[in-house]
Amino acid sequence: MITSNPVRVGVIGASPPGFGDRAHLPAVHAAPGLTVEAVCTTREETARAAARKWGARKWYAGVEGLCNDPDVDLVTVAVRPRMHHPLTMAALGAGKPVFCEWPLALNTTEAREMRSVAEQGNIPTAVGLQGRFAPAVAWTRRLVADGAVGRPLSFVASQMLSKFEVDRDRAWLVRHEEASGALFVAFGHVVDSVQYILGEVENISARQMTLSPAGVYTEGGTFEWQTADTVMAIAELSGGVVGTAYVSNTTSPPQGYSLRIIGEEGQILLGAPSYYQFSPVRVSRGPLQVSVGRGGSDDLEDLEIPKEYLSDMPITEGNAAHNVARALTDFAESIQEGRRFRPDFADGVNLHRLLDAAMTSNLEGRRAMP
Repeated sequence: MITSNPVRVGVIGASPPGFGDRAHLPAVHAAPGLTVEAVCTTREETARAAARKWGARKWYAGVEGLCNDPDVDLVTVAVRPRMHHPLTMAALGAGKPVFCEWPLALNTTEAREMRSVAEQGNIPTAVGLQGRFAPAVAWTRRLVADGAVGRPLSFVASQMLSKFEVDRDRAWLVRHEEASGALFVAFGHVVDSVQYILGEVENISARQMTLSPAGVYTEGGTFEWQTADTVMAIAELSGGVVGTAYVSNTTSPPQGYSLRIIGEEGQILLGAPSYYQFSPVRVSRGPLQVSVGRGGSDDLEDLEIPKEYLSDMPITEGNAAHNVARALTDFAESIQEGRRFRPDFADGVNLHRLLDAAMTSNLEGRRAMP
């Protein structure tokens, strides 16, 4: 628990409808021991408006002023991936701890440079894989570690959602070179949940495809998706666990997120109606042999998440800010306690390397190692 003076946060990327406005700023407001000190956008009028909206003491048009503000203790970066590297490097150059959204960078080379600068300066870092802080995910990690399913054998992970809306101002979302699409975003988050609970991926066989390339802007007019909307993979984890992961941005109606973990003595099923890092996640458990009831669902027992894994913040699960707030709280506490926060930039680099392996496998038609 943060017990000293409030940790003063500067948020880079505060304009709606971006993720800073939707998640980072309400997360800082909700997280105990954190306060919004400053906001930053590209223009003075939008920065001033964001400061008024969120009660920030200061606003900046451009990143230099925020990064060099001595009253800012911690910086969060919530903008398009292309800008993660330069903005984060500016904050690290000023010696500020940084919480940067995922994808950490456009590519692994940029991510490695960010990690290297942070490590050389002994600067704490965090990457926005906030799904790890979903109560159900954190508890399932403990359940599996404590032997709830015996020795884990395999997993089946999936996330099947509909196409998301794109307006012309955010046309970058449809391009692979902008680190957007099913591979970089949805697949990265889904595989991170698998690795967090079961262990690191040692090798992967993957395919990425654009099955439904036709798109329509929210304002009207058509475009072609130039990034993957579907990813399928077979992965082998450390310890011999094997499984599959399937991500689709073309499913209508959406089917949500699912992670089934099968062990020698039972199985656990996680399920969420949408992105697991944003929506409430349920946990079920059962024996290896399950029957299918008349309703067509597995005969598994729903489990109640222990209170110690929950929080009493004013925002609840289902709010995009909920798990971001939990992650930011732990990040701030880790800085005060002098311990390593996970996931940090080193973890982000490792996940980028895994996506590289998936792309290599797709191009060369072979199993690849991160």
